[in-house]
Amino acid sequence: MIPMYLFMWSSWDPNNPTEENPPLLACTRIQGEVMKTIIFHEHTIQYSPSNRYVASFLKKYIEKIERVPEYELDDELIEFYVGLAATTNLAFAPTGLCYKTYTLDKEQYTRVVLQEEQAMLSHGSTGLVTWECGLRLADFFIEHPDIIRGKNVVELGAGCGLTGFVCAAMGASHVLSTDCDGKVLNLLQTNRKANPEISDKIQVHNLDWANVEECSNAAKDVDVIIGADVTYDPTILTTLVNAIKTMVVSSQQVVYLTAVVRNPETFEQFLETIDQTDTLVKSVMSLNDTRMNLLCHPSPLSDIRLLLITHK
Repeated sequence: MIPMYLFMWSSWDPNNPTEENPPLLACTRIQGEVMKTIIFHEHTIQYSPSNRYVASFLKKYIEKIERVPEYELDDELIEFYVGLAATTNLAFAPTGLCYKTYTLDKEQYTRVVLQEEQAMLSHGSTGLVTWECGLRLADFFIEHPDIIRGKNVVELGAGCGLTGFVCAAMGASHVLSTDCDGKVLNLLQTNRKANPEISDKIQVHNLDWANVEECSNAAKDVDVIIGADVTYDPTILTTLVNAIKTMVVSSQQVVYLTAVVRNPETFEQFLETIDQTDTLVKSVMSLNDTRMNLLCHPSPLSDIRLLLITHK
């Protein structure tokens, strides 16, 4: 299966086709192969992406084909698109759960499948969708798999589970995916079962950061603690830092957090709270210029930082 986001748009310039060398992707036979290997592939059927995503992809593909006069549109392609477009409103943000397939290598051998909400806020929770911070942290571990290979990992505020599941797929021995929202925990269980290749390495767990005993138990034998976009709320920063302080008891343990600097004051408050502890030390790096973009295509408007926290 060819993931839709890896489709060969960059190799096709429909604005400058030549009669001698028209884009191969516009060929009628290749259009049929696109339908077979992407739209009607067994993986796409079983783990269906949103209708809006598929319609947007086909709309772009059809527009490119129409700019190449040498070829006509495949009947099956246009019939499927017309039927889908008739029931899909591309102008409005969709809602409801759909599947997203994340390929972790260019050869497409390693995949993580997640069911996610299409709306950023659903059922009063922001944890039912993968945010940019989660994508960036997952990309970081894909680029540096030795950090988590053979390690026991705990994810804080796991949400849909992407980053922790990626760690499992990249060789972590065990991943404890934690959250405190009931709907999020149910979705995590669903997503764990959707990934049978790594499900035996993943455990879903309800974790209250304010409960010292729970945090201590969750951190037993843990090597790496991860979290994405868990520092945005200034009212929980002290609780979060105290939880990390409880869990990190050895200089061999490392915490990797990604944070979007939406409010500089909140981010600085988090850093200061870490500095006020007597056991934790931090370092911060920017992920804005990183080339680790297999999953995440960086937004120029996002200021994302990677924090490494260790025991003094």
